[in-house]
Amino acid sequence: MRRVRDRRGVLRAGAAACLAGLAGCLGGSDDDGPTDTEVDVAAGDPDERADWPTFQFDARNTGHAPGQGPTEDVDARWTFSTGETVYSSPAVVDGVVYVGNQDGTVYAVAADDGEERWRFETGDAVPSSPAVVDGVVYVGSQDGHLYALSVDDGEERWRFETEGMVPGSPTVVDGVVYVGSSDNSLYAVSADDGTERGTFETGGSVQRAPAVADGTVYVASGDQSVYAVDVEDLEAEGGDEDGDDDGAVEARWEVATGDMIQSRPTVADGVVYVGSNDDTVYAIDADSGDVRWTFLTEGSVVSSPAVVDGVVYVGSFDTNLYALSADAEQADDEDESEDEPGNPEAFYWSASGFGQVRSSPAIVGDTIYVGNEDSYVYGLSARDGEIRWRFSTDGGVASSPAVVDGVVYVGSTDGTLYALEDV
Repeated sequence: MRRVRDRRGVLRAGAAACLAGLAGCLGGSDDDGPTDTEVDVAAGDPDERADWPTFQFDARNTGHAPGQGPTEDVDARWTFSTGETVYSSPAVVDGVVYVGNQDGTVYAVAADDGEERWRFETGDAVPSSPAVVDGVVYVGSQDGHLYALSVDDGEERWRFETEGMVPGSPTVVDGVVYVGSSDNSLYAVSADDGTERGTFETGGSVQRAPAVADGTVYVASGDQSVYAVDVEDLEAEGGDEDGDDDGAVEARWEVATGDMIQSRPTVADGVVYVGSNDDTVYAIDADSGDVRWTFLTEGSVVSSPAVVDGVVYVGSFDTNLYALSADAEQADDEDESEDEPGNPEAFYWSASGFGQVRSSPAIVGDTIYVGNEDSYVYGLSARDGEIRWRFSTDGGVASSPAVVDGVVYVGSTDGTLYALEDV
């Protein structure tokens, strides 16, 4: 497959500019390679604010919210110990933080002081990130259930059973909860009463949050593919409208990658962005399924892209965070070689020197917030990748940050939920 840019070219061009440790490692200055390009990003308005109700802020998984977060040195406003690893990414709604942990507990914690409001015990680990909509917390568990809990006291309203684990985060749109399971299925479930509205079967485990945009569900699978499924087809009884004898729902399109997909799809401006364990970021036309461009890194891309103002921010297991142009054009075969990037304009910058980047970035104002396997939470400039601050936890940070009212909420494998603010 043709690729927009080969990271080997990026590294060769940028080697002279790389600084030791955690400095930004940007593109190089030779004439044939990429050049550093500062991204034009507007500073956030501190008077704007928005709750963070679901993984990566919205149903499209864009990772971008209005307002402003910490931009200087930070310290913990409070910490809350759950006693077990936190892979779950927090949701923050109406002054309450909701998060799960690996001992199977869902917590509601006051955003201002970290005091526990309530807890709910499931039957297994909860790496799923809660979605909070209309007074209900929707969250999956590896016990095989999707739960609906009252925001007031954690009382169970209903549970929906699948035939596998539910480690991924639910996405809620127009009264329907979309969630995947390790039984290879994507489910559409009534948000009101937990009844099944439809099922789409893939060829592998569905472990990550789907994105929903413009009447389509975009979902990635362990079978190495990303799918587009029309909501109307998914919710039609048995798929009989298409004349299918077996009632199976068919995807509008399917794009195969070279390895399993653990990244969540992100939809912005008619394009689906997703990473794959084949080390590649894909940009796919949301309507047709045509691959617009690909970007090769040197590690699995488990991090989910965040997209704002035509820039795609994504991390890789190669220890880099990248800023890519959403408007890149795929190179022509005759213009591409193994050693030269197909399109220099596709690449803005990379920040290097981290551990593996599993956490998905959040963009608020002109700052990127992201966790890392090296135990730190980072705030970086969205313009050029410069590190503005970092905060050390006692474990790896796979949880993806939520940023509300100038505070970063994020979990760590040390079992702690952190609330970080400007010093």
